Amino acid sequence: METQTMSPTDIETNKTPRHERRRGKFEPTQWWERLSMDQKFGVYQLSKFGFELAFIRNLPEAGPLAVVRRQRDYATVNQAGEVNLDPQITIRD
Repeated sequence: METQTMSPTDIETNKTPRHERRRGKFEPTQWWERLSMDQKFGVYQLSKFGFELAFIRNLPEAGPLAVVRRQRDYATVNQAGEVNLDPQITIRD
């Protein structure tokens, strides 16, 4: 039985971690289209205070969660439009 080995060049070119789920950068309008009407209202209200929509995190139990950012401050808006100004989320670079 032959075993196949990867050359160093194969390993070097595949730098994306296995757990990486990001597929590419969305435009802000694409993120906006994925929000519920209640989330749009919540995000809009936060934008008055300098927050911008950063991304949407899909949670199996709760559905899509909008994450907004103002410099190093984060807030979330759930599918029902409820705003959390102190979310317990992990942000990766």
